[in-house]
Amino acid sequence: MASKRLKRALIGIPLVLVAAIGGVVAYANLTYKHDFASTPKPDIKASTDPKVIEHGAYVTHAIAHCSACHGNASFVEKHTLGPDRNDLRGGYTMHAGPFGTFYAANLTPDPETGLGKLTDAELARVIRHGVSPEGRLDAMMAFAVGPMSDEDLTAIVSYLRSLPPVRNPVPSDEWGLVAKVLSGKFHPRIETIPKYAPPGDTPTVERGAYLANGPAVCSVCHTPRDPLKGFVPLGPLFSGGAMAEPDSTDPEYEIIAPNLTSDPATGVLVGFTEESFVDRVRKVGQTTKGSPMPWDNFKQMTDSDLKSIFLYLKTLPPAKNVVGPARRKKGWKPDKT
Repeated sequence: MASKRLKRALIGIPLVLVAAIGGVVAYANLTYKHDFASTPKPDIKASTDPKVIEHGAYVTHAIAHCSACHGNASFVEKHTLGPDRNDLRGGYTMHAGPFGTFYAANLTPDPETGLGKLTDAELARVIRHGVSPEGRLDAMMAFAVGPMSDEDLTAIVSYLRSLPPVRNPVPSDEWGLVAKVLSGKFHPRIETIPKYAPPGDTPTVERGAYLANGPAVCSVCHTPRDPLKGFVPLGPLFSGGAMAEPDSTDPEYEIIAPNLTSDPATGVLVGFTEESFVDRVRKVGQTTKGSPMPWDNFKQMTDSDLKSIFLYLKTLPPAKNVVGPARRKKGWKPDKT
C-alpha cells in the first residue's frame, strides 16, 4: 500500500508542476498590461528644410545611435555600421532570455514594412514615449531611448521621412513570460521634455548634461538599475552598471559599464582631460574587445559635443562604487582583502 501511495505521489509531482507553470502562464497572459493608447502624441511635424534633415541625421547616427540597432541586420550582428548610413531597414534580433525576443523595426518610409503609414505624431510618440501606433508598449524604445527636446525629435522625424524606402518585413516583438509577469512595472516614458541645449563650437556643461541624460542615454547603461522593477536606479546616476553583459567576442569574458563619476578610487575618468577623453572615444572601439557600447556611432560626434559630455561628467558628485574592470573574466568578484 505504501509503495502504491509513493508511486502515485511521484507521478503527481510532474502534474502539479505542469499545473503550476500553466497557471503562471495563464495569469501572465491575462494580466499582461500592454494597452497605452491614451498616451499623448507629441505635436511634431516633419520638416523638409535640408539643415533640419542633416541635423536629424547627426542625432540619429552619432548621438542617439539608432543605426546601432536599426541598421542592416547583417552589419548590426557584427557590431559594425554598414557603408550606407541611410540603410535603416532593421531586422536585428535581440534575444533577452525569459524577457522575450525583440526586433529592431524598419525605419525607412516603406508603406508596408516600414514607417510609411505612420503619422508624424505616431512616429514621435514611439520615439518619445515608447508607445507603438497601436497603443502598445514598445519595450526597447521605452528603455533604450533617452528624453530629447522637440527640436531634436523634429529633426529625427524629418530625417527618417527623407530616407529611401526599403521593403524589409520585421516580426513583431515577442514578450516572454518574465516580461509579461512584470509588465505592471513597465510603463511608457512620460518625462518632462528637456530644455534644448543647441550644439555649438564651444563646449558647455549644459550641452553635455542634455546629451548624457537625454538622446545619448549615457545615464541608462552607466547607472545601476533593477530590471525587475522597471529599470529604476539602484544607486547614484553614472556610478556604473549593476550587471555585466556577455563579451560578444569571447564567452569567457564579460563587460560592465564603468563608474563615470569623479570618485578618485572607483571613477574611470580621473586624470582625463577634454582632449584625452575625445581621443579615448575615437579609439576605444578599436582597442576594447566585446564592448556593447556603440563606439562607431559615438566617435561620429563632434569634438565640441564630446567635450561637453566630459565637462558635465566632471561636475558629478563622487560616488564610490566598485564595479571592477570594464572587461574581465566571466564571474569576476572583487578582492575582499
